[in-house]
Amino acid sequence: MNKVFLIERLLMPFILSILMTCVISLVSIIKALGLQGFTAVGWLNAWLWSWCVAFPTLLVLLPLVRRFTQSILHKVTANAEQHGLHNTHNRS
Repeated sequence: MNKVFLIERLLMPFILSILMTCVISLVSIIKALGLQGFTAVGWLNAWLWSWCVAFPTLLVLLPLVRRFTQSILHKVTANAEQHGLHNTHNRS
């Protein structure tokens, strides 16, 4: 496994987990407490806990989701070819 591939497999879930947990924890805190009860410290605490769960979860689930997606696409492509349906769009 080359270094770029390994970095991509770690960096993408790392960045995705940070961004998603920032948004979700912010929405959850504001929904639960309202703007009046919102504090940056409370949000950062909620974010840190959610990120600690999200990052390892992504590391485990992303390879499974990739395989599942590839399986679906393979079946759809095979079905389209079997029925003579071809992609007529040119991807340039």
